[in-house]
Amino acid sequence: MILKDYKQNKKQVLAIFDEYARLSKAVGKEVDESIKEQADKIKNEIFNLMILGEAKSGKSTFINAYLGKEVVPMDVRECTSAIIRIRRGDKFELVAKSAAGGKSTITGYDKIKEFLKSHAAISDKYRNIPITTINNELLIKYKGKEIPGKIMDSFLQEEAKDNYYNLDTGEYNRLIRRYVAENAKDWGRIIVEIDITYPLPEEMQGITIIDSPGVGAGGNVGRVAEDYISQANAIIFVKSLCGQALSTVSFLNFLRNNCTNRKKESLFLVFTGKSNLQGAEFESLREQAVDMYKNDIGQEKIICVDSKVQLFLNKCRELGTEEKIDDFFDRLDNAGDDFAPASKRWLKSKGDITKFEESMEELSNFNSIQAAIEKFARVANYLQLIDFLDNLEKECTRYRGIYSEALKVAEENVDDPVALEDRIREKKNEIDEVYSKITEGIMEIYKRYTDNINGEGVIMNEATAKQKEYEGELENFRRLTESQITDSTFSSMKKMTLDAIDDTKDFRRQMADRVIEECNQKLIQYTDDPSQIPAEAYIPNFTESDFDSIDKDAKKQTSGYNEVEEGWTFKSVSRVPYHHLREHVKLVAESIHKRLNDDIIPKMTDNVVNYVTNCTEIYRDKLKEHKVELEEEYQKLLDDRDSNEKLRANVADLKKKVTIVEGQLGSITGMKEELKSYVGE
Repeated sequence: MILKDYKQNKKQVLAIFDEYARLSKAVGKEVDESIKEQADKIKNEIFNLMILGEAKSGKSTFINAYLGKEVVPMDVRECTSAIIRIRRGDKFELVAKSAAGGKSTITGYDKIKEFLKSHAAISDKYRNIPITTINNELLIKYKGKEIPGKIMDSFLQEEAKDNYYNLDTGEYNRLIRRYVAENAKDWGRIIVEIDITYPLPEEMQGITIIDSPGVGAGGNVGRVAEDYISQANAIIFVKSLCGQALSTVSFLNFLRNNCTNRKKESLFLVFTGKSNLQGAEFESLREQAVDMYKNDIGQEKIICVDSKVQLFLNKCRELGTEEKIDDFFDRLDNAGDDFAPASKRWLKSKGDITKFEESMEELSNFNSIQAAIEKFARVANYLQLIDFLDNLEKECTRYRGIYSEALKVAEENVDDPVALEDRIREKKNEIDEVYSKITEGIMEIYKRYTDNINGEGVIMNEATAKQKEYEGELENFRRLTESQITDSTFSSMKKMTLDAIDDTKDFRRQMADRVIEECNQKLIQYTDDPSQIPAEAYIPNFTESDFDSIDKDAKKQTSGYNEVEEGWTFKSVSRVPYHHLREHVKLVAESIHKRLNDDIIPKMTDNVVNYVTNCTEIYRDKLKEHKVELEEEYQKLLDDRDSNEKLRANVADLKKKVTIVEGQLGSITGMKEELKSYVGE
């Protein structure tokens, strides 16, 4: 299962934190609130793994093989419009939500299986039409109301590309119309979300498997699935090696139309049915797949597996003994359900379960996908653990410095009042230096980033540069001639816009990193994690649906009909449709330009300025805390000056504190080095 090693390491890191908190209390220090918050985030970590694929790609079989349990009944056909979320729980339970907001709770395997068949599965007579898209775009959207003829005609024209089974166009359209007519009034009963909990192994705690309805030929996944894609930590696109073309338009369209540059990094392409092919045939297909998709997805993320082999392996592991496994294969053979790739390996192993498992694991290749996803997932999670340990290390190092310095002074100044007086003066200078940073240093950094009156503010200057860059890209679209505009032009504009939105988020993060780094260098070392500074999250008010609305409005404004008079004696007037593509592109570009300049860029700038304000206030507070610590040390030196006996007792106490802190630092350093080996540092 993914993240198994990570779970163990996370447990060790949190144990180090608990020990740190206990020792902090023992030496009279409070744990910093930001450290506590970071620990809570690690404890409540969640990993969302989304499974996508075409119809009949074997998603359910893959999910069950991956989980090691038949959580999703495999003889229940594809769910119509439902997103299925699977997570670890105390019992096997299904909670279904309908389009109208209704909710049903079902427990027990048989009842869950029956519920899915009765309420969520696609009917056989409508198996060959895009039910998910029909439900989302027509039935749920119009809520039982009559669908305008133009909308229906446009929908049929658009969905012609999803005619997977090459039905006669007339029959294909009749099936869609009949399905809409039969189900329009029952739109509210359509199941849209299904939550399943199952007593999965402990290592699956915090991991959510998200099963989405089939992907259309155009790469469309439905609006609900789009939201889940944006939240997914990793995406697996499942495709069968057998019975479907290796080259899949749906996958490429999904990749290029639904995945921003950042999201592509989390995408895996998994081919199933590996055991159905002979050695040379399989190797040839695998090489073709790598060559076909290498420009869109890394070779290490293109993996061939066999879900059915893994299911048989899981079943045999549950049986456990040679006798039970023998009986299992005999029963399958007698029932005519023999699965040759598994039974042959069992016979060949001659009862050696370990040898059989190794052979099945090699054939199923599930270890490869588990390793690939774990490698991807653990990097982000391990970096979070390392960053947390970095902050703990900084706190411990700071305390060690305080205690060590105080110990040195105490040891040097026992019976040496002159040296003690020198230290008192030095401590007073440290306090004055911190005061200067509080009154002047913070304001200097704040003005450097936010001073727009004199045109020197870093934030405004760099935001303006980005704005000009976006304007340049939009101007390229405006300059296109009518003949240069193709179907991909609007997809390119959409992608450019969404990448620009992502860029504004990156700008916010980059500015936060720079401000933190400068504050650490010039003021006080506090944290390298910008998320430790409380601030309003920056979420640009622009989505794919906003672009689609802009595109739709622009198309409407640049399309219509011209009346043309024909004939000499008996004249007639006909209506000729027109669509000015260049004007369409210009209107879209102007709308995007206006949204960027009037809304997105200004809000991004305001958000960064607010972050800098919050950041400098946090550092001001940290400096004040440090000043208070220095003043306490200063006062302690004054007090200790009156009594050498107190100094001697203080020496013993400080030695103890230094020993405790150094022990904690040793644990932290060792754990950090171990974690770095997982991410290749």
